[in-house]
Amino acid sequence: MEKTSANYYALITGASAGIGQQIAIECAKRSMNLFLVSLPGSGLEAFAGELREEYPVNIQTLSIDLTREQAPAEVHRFAVQNNIVVNILANNAGVGFNGKFENLSVDLIDKMILLNIRASTLLTFLFLPEMKKLEKAYILNISSFAALTPLPNKCVYAATKTYLLFFTQAINLELKGTNIRAISIHPSGVSSERALGNIRKSSFIARISTLKPEEVARIAMKNMLAGKKFIVPGTVTKMYYYLGSILPHFVVLKTVGRVFRNTT
Repeated sequence: MEKTSANYYALITGASAGIGQQIAIECAKRSMNLFLVSLPGSGLEAFAGELREEYPVNIQTLSIDLTREQAPAEVHRFAVQNNIVVNILANNAGVGFNGKFENLSVDLIDKMILLNIRASTLLTFLFLPEMKKLEKAYILNISSFAALTPLPNKCVYAATKTYLLFFTQAINLELKGTNIRAISIHPSGVSSERALGNIRKSSFIARISTLKPEEVARIAMKNMLAGKKFIVPGTVTKMYYYLGSILPHFVVLKTVGRVFRNTT
């Protein structure tokens, strides 16, 4: 049976809060059906209920811990079993922990790698074959400004986000000539209840580059649909990006070390 747009869904991970929640809202505003994935107990069902009341879109939800070994496969299986055709895959779920590398724990390091890298990679791999059959499809990877430079006191987090950047750029070349476009977006600080403490302790530079989740989501969707592949949201963050591209690397590294020294 030929698939119609009624079957198309935007799959958004980490959809119960922050950028993921706001991307879901942006999609719903554009009459896109939603397949929302988030941790059990994260308020996903309540959020989905609010969306159903406000927007005439179909919404499917799955509460699952994406760090579990079989979780990406279970997300894909759920989509197949429920006739969910994913034409937008937003790999948003991610986690970061501050502190010197030697002071982190094995569990925290493992969680960052499993969620930020493994889950996003496997979801992309699993949904890619079906997405290639569609007229147009998008893979939106929520990276970070931290992907653009080594980041003392956030070294593992920054490294996982750099992976997403390089992964996105590489598969874009592999997918050249197809209907799929992969996009990475690189916000600096994003305000949330969890992040407010660190933002207040950060340097002035870090504070003025902080954006609201709804701003990041709006910029991400607008630029993705306009055909962009690399997005740095926010005027201040863009300025840092261009400045960092011309300064000597050791100067950039020393500067970002000062910027994030109080976030441990």
